[in-house]
Amino acid sequence: MKRLIGYGLAAAMVLATAMPAMAARNWVVCVDENKDARFSTETTPTTPTATPNFFVAAAPIYPGNTVTSTSTTDCTPATVGATQVGTFFTIGGFVNGRPGSGTAIMTDLFLVLWHFRITGRGAFDTTGPVRSTATYGQTIIGSTNPGLVPTHGIALITGMTTGTATTGSLPLLAFKITTP
Repeated sequence: MKRLIGYGLAAAMVLATAMPAMAARNWVVCVDENKDARFSTETTPTTPTATPNFFVAAAPIYPGNTVTSTSTTDCTPATVGATQVGTFFTIGGFVNGRPGSGTAIMTDLFLVLWHFRITGRGAFDTTGPVRSTATYGQTIIGSTNPGLVPTHGIALITGMTTGTATTGSLPLLAFKITTP
């Protein structure tokens, strides 16, 4: 009986020390489309204006508790009021209304490859469609540090509200990514 209790206590201690590693992690990405993104000149006619077929971007990553509310006029650390903890990279293409030869899911907007470099801790990648819904999943396709983010699984993306960009006519874009 004492041995069983000892094993139980050992298992409880292992579980307790592993819980922080098993906890979800999240970060906030803020993209100022006027400064952080580049768009192709090839476009698809959409309303009210044509949508670029391809884009690339690089933007700051902030801690998960960062607020990107109406006070945000750009995505710099000073304006957001948070310390940058990494850099976000993306490439993507417009897919809304496709496939044309089948039934399209109209909430699919872009197909993307996302890379999150967390300074001094590692990096991870996700891929999948960006959706017009408030929350959606992205597939985790790799991680340089499984203690930071697992090498596979689903990351939850939640759109965030932003202020109005003062850097140009394009809007700010912010989202929170939560990983297992």
